[in-house]
Amino acid sequence: MESSKTNMGIKYPVQTLEKALEVISIMKDGPYDGMRLKDLSEKLGLGKSTVHRILKTLVAYGYVEQPAESKKYRLGWKFFEVGSVIPRQRNLNNMDLKVLWELCEKYEETVNLGIRIYNKVAIIAKVDPQKVLFKAGPYLGEHEPLHATALGKVLLSDLEDNEITKIIGNNSYEKYTDNTVANFEQLKEQLNQVRENGYAVDREELTVGLTCIAMPVYNYNNEIIAGLSVSGPTFRLYPDKILNCKEGLKKSCEELSVFFGSINGQQTS
Repeated sequence: MESSKTNMGIKYPVQTLEKALEVISIMKDGPYDGMRLKDLSEKLGLGKSTVHRILKTLVAYGYVEQPAESKKYRLGWKFFEVGSVIPRQRNLNNMDLKVLWELCEKYEETVNLGIRIYNKVAIIAKVDPQKVLFKAGPYLGEHEPLHATALGKVLLSDLEDNEITKIIGNNSYEKYTDNTVANFEQLKEQLNQVRENGYAVDREELTVGLTCIAMPVYNYNNEIIAGLSVSGPTFRLYPDKILNCKEGLKKSCEELSVFFGSINGQQTS
């Protein structure tokens, strides 16, 4: 088995800890009823005595268990106890707004973090630039339509067509400007572009004079948990700047996705 030191690029690995983590990793993917010492030793390429000491230590701390009169070891409930804490620690309320501030300062435009609450986008975090006169809405806590915003289209892009129509219907949609999509067929075309490109752009679809680009934030199941956007007056968010914002927005979304447990960060190009 290839060493985790090689896999992870650790400069000063603790070898005993490495071996214990390798044992846990093998057991995680092993049979549900557990694994024998001999099988673990062979898979890891370690001596039985070494693996036995590791297992006994893990048993003592509750991370591994060996049922009575069984020669097999399996992962213990301690992992469930520890794992259940992670989603609580990585919720939106505990998120550091530093990522949003850095994005805002880089482009001197408003940055919004939004989630879907049934058929609306709710803005749960917002950072405004300090040095510009014209700052983009919406207000913190405000709700916006899904079909007419970049954030909304990013949040819908993770759903199947039947789920989308249950949420916002498949008839005509409210028109806020001349650029607002009018029906589900038009929206579906835009959502296909969002899925292909990895981002959504709202060019004055909700408010005349306001342009916005948004990308998704993923959780530990690689589901879209939120959307992050850069928005500003159309005269400032011209096409070249939108493309420039795309690069910084992608990086910020990847950082937030890692915070929420996504192994690969953002799943976009």
